[in-house]
Amino acid sequence: MKKLIKTFCLLLFTVNVSCQVTQTVPLKTIEYPDYGTYLKDLDNVLPFWEGTWKGTVNNKEYTFQFVKFTQHQTTFSDGSYEYEDKLMGKFKVVDLSTNQILYNDLNATNFEDYKIYFLSNIDRQYFFKFYDTVNNCYNSVEFSLIKDTTNSNQVLYTEF
Repeated sequence: MKKLIKTFCLLLFTVNVSCQVTQTVPLKTIEYPDYGTYLKDLDNVLPFWEGTWKGTVNNKEYTFQFVKFTQHQTTFSDGSYEYEDKLMGKFKVVDLSTNQILYNDLNATNFEDYKIYFLSNIDRQYFFKFYDTVNNCYNSVEFSLIKDTTNSNQVLYTEF
């Protein structure tokens, strides 16, 4: 009897786990997905950005770090939810003339602490949004990074 109960519990657990994700669709899906849909990076777009990127503009050094969170669950106020591969970023800005750190959130480790969100991409142009905390008056900016066709190790920055 014990063996039967253990088998039943294992079977019930297996069925419950496999029913969480209803379908897997590409990140660029236009239609709003059903409950439990997994918006997966099927086109393998996000790995290019993972890691550390550095650049200098107007005598300021910018360091960006991007991390891919696989199958991150988002639950909405109405109880619906979805899973999505998300690219999140954090950054640091140093004034090179004074060597003063102007901004630094590179210590973020939890998903909720990352302030740069990948929005979408069109061809070589990737759109991001930075949204800060109440401590910094909810400062925000939308920007894009464009893959340089002449050098795969470089990207171009533009605000919009």
